[in-house]
Amino acid sequence: MKLRALPIDSWREHMAYLPAESTEVAAADFLGPGRIEVSDGTRSIRASVHVVDDPRLLDAAEIGLSRSAFEALGLPEGAQVHIERTPSPQSAEALRAKLRGDELSDGQIATLIRDMVAGRYPDREMAAFLVAATRGLSDREVVALARARADFTDRLTWDEPMVVDKHSMGGIPGSRITMIVVPLVAAHGLAIPKTSSRAITSAAGTADAMETLARVDLTSADVRRVVAEARGCVAWNGRLNHSAVDDVMNAITRPLGLDSTRWSVASILSKKLAAGSTHVIIDLPYGPQTKLKTKGEAAELAALFERIGQGLGLVVEAHATDGSRPIGRGVGPALEARDILAVLDNEPDAPADLREKALFFAGRILAWDPKIGSQEAGQARARDLLASGAGNDALERIIDAQGRRQPPVLPGPFTHLVNADRSGTVTGIDGWTVAGLARLAGAPSNLSSGLDLMHAVGDTVRAGEPLYVIHAGTESDLATAANAAAAAHGFRIAD
Repeated sequence: MKLRALPIDSWREHMAYLPAESTEVAAADFLGPGRIEVSDGTRSIRASVHVVDDPRLLDAAEIGLSRSAFEALGLPEGAQVHIERTPSPQSAEALRAKLRGDELSDGQIATLIRDMVAGRYPDREMAAFLVAATRGLSDREVVALARARADFTDRLTWDEPMVVDKHSMGGIPGSRITMIVVPLVAAHGLAIPKTSSRAITSAAGTADAMETLARVDLTSADVRRVVAEARGCVAWNGRLNHSAVDDVMNAITRPLGLDSTRWSVASILSKKLAAGSTHVIIDLPYGPQTKLKTKGEAAELAALFERIGQGLGLVVEAHATDGSRPIGRGVGPALEARDILAVLDNEPDAPADLREKALFFAGRILAWDPKIGSQEAGQARARDLLASGAGNDALERIIDAQGRRQPPVLPGPFTHLVNADRSGTVTGIDGWTVAGLARLAGAPSNLSSGLDLMHAVGDTVRAGEPLYVIHAGTESDLATAANAAAAAHGFRIAD
Protein backbone atom coordinates (compact mmCIF):
# COMPACT_ATOMS: atom_id res chain seq x y z
CA MET A 1 0.00 0.00 0.00
CA LYS A 2 1.43 3.35 -1.04
CA LEU A 3 1.13 6.12 1.51
CA ARG A 4 0.65 9.83 1.09
CA ALA A 5 1.76 12.52 3.50
CA LEU A 6 -0.43 15.61 3.57
CA PRO A 7 1.00 19.08 4.15
CA ILE A 8 2.12 18.90 7.75
CA ASP A 9 0.36 21.91 9.13
CA SER A 10 -2.09 19.61 10.88
CA TRP A 11 -0.31 16.26 11.02
CA ARG A 12 -1.94 15.07 14.21
CA GLU A 13 -5.44 15.31 12.71
CA HIS A 14 -4.37 13.35 9.62
CA MET A 15 -2.34 10.68 11.39
CA ALA A 16 -3.00 7.13 10.16
CA TYR A 17 -1.19 3.89 10.86
CA LEU A 18 0.66 1.34 8.85
CA PRO A 19 -0.53 -2.26 9.23
CA ALA A 20 0.90 -3.82 12.36
CA GLU A 21 3.20 -6.19 10.50
CA SER A 22 4.90 -3.34 8.62
CA THR A 23 7.98 -2.01 10.34
CA GLU A 24 9.95 -0.60 7.44
CA VAL A 25 9.15 1.67 4.54
CA ALA A 26 11.39 2.74 1.70
CA ALA A 27 11.15 5.43 -0.94
CA ALA A 28 12.07 5.22 -4.60
CA ASP A 29 14.47 8.19 -4.76
CA PHE A 30 14.68 9.59 -1.29
CA LEU A 31 16.39 12.83 -0.25
CA GLY A 32 17.84 13.57 3.12
CA PRO A 33 20.00 11.58 5.47
CA GLY A 34 18.19 8.27 4.87
CA ARG A 35 16.33 6.08 7.30
CA ILE A 36 14.53 7.75 10.17
CA GLU A 37 12.01 6.84 12.79
CA VAL A 38 8.45 8.19 12.48
CA SER A 39 6.36 8.06 15.60
CA ASP A 40 2.92 9.23 16.66
CA GLY A 41 3.78 8.73 20.31
CA THR A 42 2.29 5.24 20.49
CA ARG A 43 3.96 3.27 17.76
CA SER A 44 6.86 4.02 15.47
CA ILE A 45 8.09 2.93 12.08
CA ARG A 46 11.46 3.17 10.38
CA ALA A 47 11.23 5.04 7.12
CA SER A 48 13.08 6.59 4.27
CA VAL A 49 11.49 9.81 3.12
CA HIS A 50 11.93 11.91 0.02
CA VAL A 51 10.45 15.15 -1.25
CA VAL A 52 7.99 14.92 -4.15
CA ASP A 53 6.80 17.63 -6.48
CA ASP A 54 3.30 16.36 -7.25
CA PRO A 55 1.30 14.88 -4.36
CA ARG A 56 -1.41 13.76 -6.82
CA LEU A 57 0.89 10.87 -7.75
CA LEU A 58 0.58 9.47 -4.25
CA ASP A 59 -2.93 8.08 -4.05
CA ALA A 60 -3.60 5.91 -1.05
CA ALA A 61 -3.74 6.04 2.72
CA GLU A 62 -2.71 9.18 4.55
CA ILE A 63 0.00 9.43 7.15
CA GLY A 64 1.26 12.39 9.10
CA LEU A 65 4.89 12.71 10.16
CA SER A 66 5.74 13.95 13.59
CA ARG A 67 7.63 17.23 13.98
CA SER A 68 10.71 15.36 15.18
CA ALA A 69 10.84 13.38 11.95
CA PHE A 70 10.76 16.52 9.84
CA GLU A 71 13.40 18.13 12.01
CA ALA A 72 15.58 15.06 11.61
CA LEU A 73 15.43 15.46 7.86
CA GLY A 74 15.82 19.21 7.95
CA LEU A 75 12.57 19.66 6.00
CA PRO A 76 10.29 22.63 6.54
CA GLU A 77 6.84 22.18 7.99
CA GLY A 78 4.36 21.66 5.14
CA ALA A 79 6.79 19.85 2.80
CA GLN A 80 5.34 17.05 0.67
CA VAL A 81 6.93 13.65 1.22
CA HIS A 82 6.49 10.13 -0.15
CA ILE A 83 6.67 7.01 2.02
CA GLU A 84 6.60 3.41 0.80
CA ARG A 85 7.05 0.15 2.64
CA THR A 86 10.17 -1.87 1.91
CA PRO A 87 9.72 -5.08 -0.13
CA SER A 88 10.55 -8.29 1.67
CA PRO A 89 14.00 -9.76 0.95
CA GLN A 90 12.35 -12.80 -0.63
CA SER A 91 10.36 -10.79 -3.16
CA ALA A 92 13.27 -8.47 -3.92
CA GLU A 93 15.39 -11.50 -4.81
CA ALA A 94 12.51 -12.89 -6.90
CA LEU A 95 12.29 -9.63 -8.85
CA ARG A 96 16.03 -9.67 -9.54
CA ALA A 97 15.78 -13.30 -10.63
CA LYS A 98 13.02 -12.55 -13.11
CA LEU A 99 14.98 -9.63 -14.52
CA ARG A 100 17.81 -12.12 -15.14
CA GLY A 101 15.35 -14.32 -17.02
CA ASP A 102 15.06 -17.03 -14.35
CA GLU A 103 11.92 -19.09 -13.84
CA LEU A 104 10.29 -18.25 -10.50
CA SER A 105 8.82 -20.70 -8.02
CA ASP A 106 5.17 -20.55 -6.95
CA GLY A 107 6.21 -19.06 -3.63
CA GLN A 108 8.40 -16.41 -5.25
CA ILE A 109 5.57 -15.29 -7.51
CA ALA A 110 3.08 -15.14 -4.63
CA THR A 111 5.47 -13.10 -2.49
CA LEU A 112 6.40 -10.76 -5.31
CA ILE A 113 2.78 -10.06 -6.29
CA ARG A 114 1.84 -9.51 -2.66
CA ASP A 115 4.55 -6.89 -2.20
CA MET A 116 3.67 -5.15 -5.46
CA VAL A 117 0.02 -4.88 -4.50
CA ALA A 118 1.09 -3.64 -1.07
CA GLY A 119 2.92 -0.75 -2.76
CA ARG A 120 6.38 -1.86 -1.67
CA TYR A 121 7.93 -1.24 -5.10
CA PRO A 122 8.30 2.01 -7.02
CA ASP A 123 6.67 2.11 -10.45
CA ARG A 124 9.92 1.75 -12.36
CA GLU A 125 10.74 -1.58 -10.67
CA MET A 126 7.23 -2.91 -11.29
CA ALA A 127 7.53 -1.81 -14.92
CA ALA A 128 10.82 -3.68 -15.23
CA PHE A 129 9.22 -6.83 -13.83
CA LEU A 130 6.23 -6.54 -16.17
CA VAL A 131 8.49 -6.11 -19.19
CA ALA A 132 10.42 -9.21 -18.14
CA ALA A 133 7.17 -11.12 -17.58
CA THR A 134 5.89 -10.03 -20.99
CA ARG A 135 9.01 -11.48 -22.59
CA GLY A 136 8.72 -14.84 -20.93
CA LEU A 137 6.54 -16.74 -18.48
CA SER A 138 6.54 -20.53 -18.38
CA ASP A 139 3.26 -22.44 -18.14
CA ARG A 140 3.99 -23.18 -14.51
CA GLU A 141 4.60 -19.49 -13.80
CA VAL A 142 1.30 -18.57 -15.48
CA VAL A 143 -0.50 -21.07 -13.23
CA ALA A 144 1.21 -19.64 -10.15
CA LEU A 145 0.43 -16.10 -11.26
CA ALA A 146 -3.27 -16.95 -11.73
CA ARG A 147 -3.41 -18.44 -8.25
CA ALA A 148 -1.66 -15.40 -6.75
CA ARG A 149 -4.06 -13.03 -8.53
CA ALA A 150 -7.08 -15.00 -7.31
CA ASP A 151 -5.85 -14.60 -3.75
CA PHE A 152 -6.49 -10.86 -4.04
CA THR A 153 -10.21 -11.29 -4.73
CA ASP A 154 -13.21 -12.22 -2.61
CA ARG A 155 -13.64 -15.79 -3.79
CA LEU A 156 -17.05 -17.37 -4.19
CA THR A 157 -17.62 -20.98 -3.18
CA TRP A 158 -20.55 -23.12 -4.23
CA ASP A 159 -22.20 -26.25 -2.95
CA GLU A 160 -22.48 -27.50 -6.53
CA PRO A 161 -20.87 -30.45 -8.31
CA MET A 162 -20.38 -28.30 -11.41
CA VAL A 163 -20.22 -24.52 -11.83
CA VAL A 164 -19.86 -23.39 -15.43
CA ASP A 165 -18.66 -20.13 -16.96
CA LYS A 166 -17.95 -18.52 -20.32
CA HIS A 167 -15.45 -15.91 -21.46
CA SER A 168 -14.81 -14.17 -24.76
CA MET A 169 -11.71 -12.29 -25.86
CA GLY A 170 -14.17 -9.90 -27.53
CA GLY A 171 -13.59 -7.33 -30.21
CA ILE A 172 -16.62 -8.23 -32.34
CA PRO A 173 -19.44 -5.65 -32.52
CA GLY A 174 -22.80 -7.16 -31.60
CA SER A 175 -21.46 -10.54 -30.45
CA ARG A 176 -23.46 -10.54 -27.23
CA ILE A 177 -24.01 -14.30 -26.99
CA THR A 178 -23.49 -14.49 -23.22
CA MET A 179 -27.00 -13.20 -22.54
CA ILE A 180 -28.38 -16.09 -24.60
CA VAL A 181 -26.00 -18.78 -23.36
CA VAL A 182 -26.56 -18.05 -19.65
CA PRO A 183 -30.36 -18.48 -19.68
CA LEU A 184 -30.18 -21.59 -21.86
CA VAL A 185 -27.70 -23.21 -19.48
CA ALA A 186 -29.67 -22.04 -16.44
CA ALA A 187 -32.88 -23.44 -17.95
CA HIS A 188 -31.16 -26.82 -18.16
CA GLY A 189 -30.28 -26.57 -14.48
CA LEU A 190 -26.51 -26.03 -14.37
CA ALA A 191 -25.24 -23.21 -12.15
CA ILE A 192 -23.76 -20.39 -14.24
CA PRO A 193 -22.85 -17.33 -12.13
CA LYS A 194 -21.58 -15.19 -15.01
CA THR A 195 -19.62 -12.08 -14.18
CA SER A 196 -18.98 -9.75 -17.10
CA SER A 197 -17.16 -6.54 -17.87
CA ARG A 198 -18.29 -3.19 -19.13
CA ALA A 199 -17.00 -1.88 -22.43
CA ILE A 200 -13.52 -0.35 -22.47
CA THR A 201 -12.93 0.39 -26.15
CA SER A 202 -16.03 -1.24 -27.69
CA ALA A 203 -19.60 0.06 -28.00
CA ALA A 204 -20.98 -2.34 -25.39
CA GLY A 205 -19.91 -4.95 -22.89
CA THR A 206 -22.15 -7.73 -21.65
CA ALA A 207 -22.75 -5.87 -18.39
CA ASP A 208 -23.79 -2.76 -20.35
CA ALA A 209 -26.31 -4.71 -22.45
CA MET A 210 -27.72 -6.51 -19.40
CA GLU A 211 -28.06 -3.19 -17.58
CA THR A 212 -30.68 -2.09 -20.11
CA LEU A 213 -32.90 -4.83 -18.65
CA ALA A 214 -31.81 -5.37 -15.05
CA ARG A 215 -29.52 -4.32 -12.24
CA VAL A 216 -25.96 -5.62 -12.71
CA ASP A 217 -24.00 -4.15 -9.77
CA LEU A 218 -24.52 -7.24 -7.63
CA THR A 219 -22.68 -8.12 -4.44
CA SER A 220 -21.44 -11.61 -3.68
CA ALA A 221 -24.54 -12.16 -1.54
CA ASP A 222 -26.74 -11.00 -4.42
CA VAL A 223 -25.05 -13.42 -6.81
CA ARG A 224 -25.63 -16.31 -4.43
CA ARG A 225 -29.29 -15.37 -4.04
CA VAL A 226 -29.89 -14.89 -7.77
CA VAL A 227 -28.23 -18.20 -8.69
CA ALA A 228 -30.25 -19.95 -5.98
CA GLU A 229 -33.45 -18.48 -7.44
CA ALA A 230 -32.69 -18.61 -11.17
CA ARG A 231 -29.61 -20.89 -11.58
CA GLY A 232 -27.71 -18.12 -13.33
CA CYS A 233 -26.87 -14.44 -13.39
CA VAL A 234 -25.25 -11.81 -15.60
CA ALA A 235 -23.49 -9.46 -13.20
CA TRP A 236 -20.88 -6.74 -13.52
CA ASN A 237 -17.53 -8.07 -12.29
CA GLY A 238 -16.43 -4.71 -10.88
CA ARG A 239 -18.00 -5.48 -7.50
CA LEU A 240 -17.20 -9.17 -7.48
CA ASN A 241 -13.99 -10.74 -8.75
CA HIS A 242 -12.15 -7.55 -9.54
CA SER A 243 -8.58 -8.04 -8.36
CA ALA A 244 -6.45 -5.49 -6.59
CA VAL A 245 -3.66 -6.76 -8.82
CA ASP A 246 -5.47 -5.29 -11.83
CA ASP A 247 -5.47 -1.80 -10.36
CA VAL A 248 -1.76 -1.91 -9.65
CA MET A 249 -0.64 -3.60 -12.86
CA ASN A 250 -2.95 -1.72 -15.23
CA ALA A 251 -1.57 1.57 -13.98
CA ILE A 252 1.80 0.42 -15.36
CA THR A 253 0.92 -1.67 -18.41
CA ARG A 254 -1.56 0.69 -20.09
CA PRO A 255 0.69 3.77 -20.29
CA LEU A 256 3.57 1.59 -21.50
CA GLY A 257 1.40 -0.27 -24.01
CA LEU A 258 2.46 -3.65 -22.61
CA ASP A 259 0.34 -6.58 -23.77
CA SER A 260 1.23 -10.11 -22.76
CA THR A 261 -0.92 -13.05 -23.84
CA ARG A 262 0.28 -15.16 -20.95
CA TRP A 263 -0.35 -12.37 -18.44
CA SER A 264 -3.90 -12.05 -19.86
CA VAL A 265 -4.54 -15.77 -19.56
CA ALA A 266 -3.49 -15.66 -15.91
CA SER A 267 -5.78 -12.68 -15.31
CA ILE A 268 -8.81 -14.24 -17.01
CA LEU A 269 -8.51 -17.64 -15.36
CA SER A 270 -7.82 -16.10 -11.95
CA LYS A 271 -11.26 -14.47 -12.19
CA LYS A 272 -12.81 -17.84 -13.02
CA LEU A 273 -11.15 -19.30 -9.94
CA ALA A 274 -12.46 -16.41 -7.88
CA ALA A 275 -15.99 -16.99 -9.21
CA GLY A 276 -15.84 -20.60 -8.04
CA SER A 277 -16.04 -22.04 -11.55
CA THR A 278 -15.17 -25.66 -12.27
CA HIS A 279 -15.76 -25.66 -16.07
CA VAL A 280 -15.00 -22.73 -18.39
CA ILE A 281 -15.57 -22.27 -22.12
CA ILE A 282 -13.57 -19.62 -24.00
CA ASP A 283 -14.53 -17.83 -27.22
CA LEU A 284 -11.49 -16.70 -29.22
CA PRO A 285 -12.56 -14.58 -32.20
CA TYR A 286 -9.91 -14.08 -34.85
CA GLY A 287 -9.82 -11.65 -37.75
CA PRO A 288 -8.06 -8.59 -39.14
CA GLN A 289 -9.51 -6.25 -36.50
CA THR A 290 -9.47 -8.49 -33.44
CA LYS A 291 -6.73 -9.16 -30.92
CA LEU A 292 -6.06 -12.48 -32.66
CA LYS A 293 -5.35 -11.99 -36.34
CA THR A 294 -5.32 -15.57 -37.62
CA LYS A 295 -6.96 -18.89 -36.87
CA GLY A 296 -3.50 -20.25 -36.06
CA GLU A 297 -2.98 -17.60 -33.36
CA ALA A 298 -6.40 -18.41 -31.91
CA ALA A 299 -5.67 -22.14 -31.90
CA GLU A 300 -2.35 -21.56 -30.14
CA LEU A 301 -4.04 -19.44 -27.49
CA ALA A 302 -6.79 -22.03 -27.09
CA ALA A 303 -4.18 -24.68 -26.30
CA LEU A 304 -2.56 -22.35 -23.74
CA PHE A 305 -5.90 -21.67 -22.01
CA GLU A 306 -6.59 -25.38 -21.78
CA ARG A 307 -3.12 -26.20 -20.40
CA ILE A 308 -3.24 -23.45 -17.78
CA GLY A 309 -6.79 -24.40 -16.86
CA GLN A 310 -5.68 -27.98 -16.26
CA GLY A 311 -2.86 -26.70 -14.05
CA LEU A 312 -5.42 -24.76 -11.99
CA GLY A 313 -7.74 -27.74 -11.64
CA LEU A 314 -10.29 -26.27 -14.07
CA VAL A 315 -11.87 -27.93 -17.10
CA VAL A 316 -11.28 -25.37 -19.86
CA GLU A 317 -12.39 -25.68 -23.47
CA ALA A 318 -11.42 -22.91 -25.91
CA HIS A 319 -12.64 -22.38 -29.47
CA ALA A 320 -11.40 -20.22 -32.33
CA THR A 321 -14.33 -18.40 -33.98
CA ASP A 322 -14.74 -16.17 -37.02
CA GLY A 323 -14.31 -12.54 -35.97
CA SER A 324 -14.11 -10.97 -39.41
CA ARG A 325 -17.49 -9.23 -39.24
CA PRO A 326 -20.10 -7.96 -36.76
CA ILE A 327 -22.59 -10.46 -35.36
CA GLY A 328 -26.26 -9.58 -35.06
CA ARG A 329 -27.63 -6.21 -36.11
CA GLY A 330 -27.33 -4.01 -33.04
CA VAL A 331 -24.13 -2.25 -31.99
CA GLY A 332 -24.63 -0.62 -28.59
CA PRO A 333 -26.24 -1.79 -25.31
CA ALA A 334 -29.97 -1.36 -25.99
CA LEU A 335 -29.72 -2.45 -29.63
CA GLU A 336 -27.73 -5.56 -28.72
CA ALA A 337 -30.22 -6.39 -25.95
CA ARG A 338 -33.01 -6.10 -28.54
CA ASP A 339 -31.29 -8.73 -30.71
CA ILE A 340 -30.85 -11.02 -27.70
CA LEU A 341 -34.52 -10.83 -26.80
CA ALA A 342 -35.48 -11.51 -30.42
CA VAL A 343 -33.40 -14.71 -30.43
CA LEU A 344 -34.77 -15.94 -27.09
CA ASP A 345 -38.32 -15.11 -28.18
CA ASN A 346 -37.81 -17.14 -31.38
CA GLU A 347 -38.75 -14.20 -33.60
CA PRO A 348 -38.48 -15.28 -37.26
CA ASP A 349 -36.28 -12.31 -38.21
CA ALA A 350 -33.94 -12.63 -35.22
CA PRO A 351 -30.24 -12.49 -36.26
CA ALA A 352 -29.38 -16.02 -37.38
CA ASP A 353 -25.63 -15.61 -36.84
CA LEU A 354 -26.14 -14.52 -33.22
CA ARG A 355 -28.52 -17.42 -32.59
CA GLU A 356 -26.24 -20.06 -34.10
CA LYS A 357 -23.11 -18.91 -32.28
CA ALA A 358 -24.97 -18.82 -28.96
CA LEU A 359 -26.39 -22.31 -29.55
CA PHE A 360 -22.94 -23.66 -30.34
CA PHE A 361 -21.45 -22.44 -27.05
CA ALA A 362 -24.50 -23.35 -24.98
CA GLY A 363 -24.43 -26.85 -26.47
CA ARG A 364 -20.74 -27.29 -25.67
CA ILE A 365 -21.38 -26.30 -22.06
CA LEU A 366 -24.38 -28.62 -21.71
CA ALA A 367 -22.27 -31.50 -23.04
CA TRP A 368 -20.31 -31.34 -19.78
CA ASP A 369 -23.39 -32.54 -17.90
CA PRO A 370 -22.97 -36.32 -17.45
CA LYS A 371 -26.71 -36.71 -18.11
CA ILE A 372 -26.20 -35.23 -21.60
CA GLY A 373 -23.16 -37.28 -22.44
CA SER A 374 -22.09 -35.95 -25.85
CA GLN A 375 -21.61 -32.79 -27.87
CA GLU A 376 -24.38 -33.80 -30.28
CA ALA A 377 -26.82 -34.27 -27.40
CA GLY A 378 -25.70 -30.94 -25.94
CA GLN A 379 -26.48 -29.13 -29.18
CA ALA A 380 -29.87 -30.81 -29.42
CA ARG A 381 -30.68 -29.90 -25.81
CA ALA A 382 -29.73 -26.25 -26.38
CA ARG A 383 -31.98 -26.05 -29.45
CA ASP A 384 -34.88 -27.63 -27.56
CA LEU A 385 -34.51 -25.16 -24.68
CA LEU A 386 -34.54 -22.26 -27.12
CA ALA A 387 -37.43 -23.51 -29.25
CA SER A 388 -39.62 -24.34 -26.23
CA GLY A 389 -39.22 -20.87 -24.73
CA ALA A 390 -37.46 -22.28 -21.67
CA GLY A 391 -34.44 -20.06 -22.35
CA ASN A 392 -36.61 -16.97 -22.57
CA ASP A 393 -38.36 -17.90 -19.31
CA ALA A 394 -34.98 -18.39 -17.64
CA LEU A 395 -33.83 -14.92 -18.68
CA GLU A 396 -37.03 -13.44 -17.25
CA ARG A 397 -36.35 -15.20 -13.93
CA ILE A 398 -32.77 -13.90 -13.90
CA ILE A 399 -33.93 -10.35 -14.66
CA ASP A 400 -36.52 -10.47 -11.87
CA ALA A 401 -34.01 -11.90 -9.39
CA GLN A 402 -31.35 -9.30 -10.23
CA GLY A 403 -33.86 -6.45 -10.22
CA ARG A 404 -35.89 -5.66 -13.32
CA ARG A 405 -35.36 -2.26 -14.90
CA GLN A 406 -38.69 -0.55 -15.43
CA PRO A 407 -39.01 0.56 -18.12
CA PRO A 408 -36.14 -1.11 -19.98
CA VAL A 409 -33.77 1.10 -21.94
CA LEU A 410 -34.86 1.36 -25.57
CA PRO A 411 -32.84 2.49 -28.62
CA GLY A 412 -32.23 6.24 -28.61
CA PRO A 413 -34.95 8.52 -29.98
CA PHE A 414 -32.68 10.62 -32.20
CA THR A 415 -31.91 8.78 -35.44
CA HIS A 416 -30.01 9.28 -38.68
CA LEU A 417 -29.89 7.04 -41.76
CA VAL A 418 -26.50 6.32 -43.32
CA ASN A 419 -26.92 5.37 -46.98
CA ALA A 420 -24.78 3.47 -49.47
CA ASP A 421 -22.71 5.75 -51.68
CA ARG A 422 -22.61 3.18 -54.48
CA SER A 423 -24.36 0.05 -55.70
CA GLY A 424 -22.82 -3.38 -55.33
CA THR A 425 -22.20 -6.22 -52.89
CA VAL A 426 -21.16 -5.69 -49.26
CA THR A 427 -17.78 -7.42 -49.08
CA GLY A 428 -16.82 -6.34 -45.59
CA ILE A 429 -17.84 -4.29 -42.57
CA ASP A 430 -15.12 -2.52 -40.60
CA GLY A 431 -15.80 -3.44 -36.98
CA TRP A 432 -13.56 -0.68 -35.63
CA THR A 433 -15.40 1.94 -37.65
CA VAL A 434 -18.95 0.88 -36.74
CA ALA A 435 -18.00 0.48 -33.06
CA GLY A 436 -16.32 3.89 -33.14
CA LEU A 437 -19.41 5.49 -34.68
CA ALA A 438 -21.58 3.88 -32.01
CA ARG A 439 -19.32 5.36 -29.35
CA LEU A 440 -19.51 8.78 -30.98
CA ALA A 441 -23.29 8.43 -30.79
CA GLY A 442 -22.94 8.02 -27.02
CA ALA A 443 -22.48 4.30 -26.41
CA PRO A 444 -21.83 2.70 -24.01
CA SER A 445 -22.24 5.44 -21.38
CA ASN A 446 -25.60 6.26 -22.93
CA LEU A 447 -27.19 2.81 -23.00
CA SER A 448 -29.68 3.81 -25.70
CA SER A 449 -27.08 4.83 -28.29
CA GLY A 450 -25.57 2.79 -31.11
CA LEU A 451 -25.99 1.53 -34.65
CA ASP A 452 -28.72 -0.67 -36.13
CA LEU A 453 -27.16 -2.49 -39.10
CA MET A 454 -29.57 -3.07 -41.99
CA HIS A 455 -27.21 -5.08 -44.19
CA ALA A 456 -24.66 -7.84 -43.66
CA VAL A 457 -21.65 -9.09 -45.59
CA GLY A 458 -22.82 -10.66 -48.84
CA ASP A 459 -25.91 -8.47 -49.25
CA THR A 460 -26.50 -6.53 -52.45
CA VAL A 461 -27.23 -2.82 -51.99
CA ARG A 462 -28.19 0.06 -54.26
CA ALA A 463 -26.77 3.57 -54.09
CA GLY A 464 -28.85 5.61 -51.66
CA GLU A 465 -30.16 2.52 -49.85
CA PRO A 466 -29.80 2.64 -46.02
CA LEU A 467 -26.83 0.73 -44.60
CA TYR A 468 -27.65 1.40 -40.96
CA VAL A 469 -29.45 3.71 -38.57
CA ILE A 470 -27.57 5.71 -35.95
CA HIS A 471 -29.42 5.99 -32.63
CA ALA A 472 -28.43 8.59 -30.06
CA GLY A 473 -29.76 9.92 -26.78
CA THR A 474 -28.98 13.53 -27.63
CA GLU A 475 -29.06 15.60 -30.81
CA SER A 476 -25.45 16.69 -30.36
CA ASP A 477 -24.18 13.10 -30.13
CA LEU A 478 -26.22 12.20 -33.19
CA ALA A 479 -24.71 15.07 -35.18
CA THR A 480 -21.18 14.05 -34.17
CA ALA A 481 -21.70 10.43 -35.25
CA ALA A 482 -23.51 11.41 -38.46
CA ASN A 483 -20.69 13.73 -39.52
CA ALA A 484 -18.12 11.01 -38.88
CA ALA A 485 -20.18 8.45 -40.83
CA ALA A 486 -20.36 10.83 -43.79
CA ALA A 487 -16.57 10.68 -43.94
CA ALA A 488 -16.26 6.90 -43.39
CA HIS A 489 -19.32 4.67 -43.04
CA GLY A 490 -17.39 1.43 -42.50
CA PHE A 491 -18.97 -0.68 -45.27
CA ARG A 492 -16.90 -2.04 -48.16
CA ILE A 493 -19.01 -2.29 -51.29
CA ALA A 494 -17.71 -3.82 -54.51
CA ASP A 495 -19.28 -3.95 -57.97
